[in-house]
Amino acid sequence: MKEVGKMPEELGVIHCLSNKEKQLIKFIRELGWGDLKIRIENSQPVLIYEAIKTIRLEEEPAQQRKNYHKHVQANRFKNK
Repeated sequence: MKEVGKMPEELGVIHCLSNKEKQLIKFIRELGWGDLKIRIENSQPVLIYEAIKTIRLEEEPAQQRKNYHKHVQANRFKNK
């Protein structure tokens, strides 16, 4: 059974990643959030066809939203 929160080195398991796998992991970490399509050959990643970085748009600027929530919390029990 795998222990949650521990790195493979801590569990005594050593994974040998190929250079292509390392490049893919680096790319995914730099992308952060989004979608990508990968071509696999012989169990190895060989191409990244698409990388679409997705950015969520907020309804309101963060500061306005923060102030609104403070206002709601402050007035929550006034009308009761």
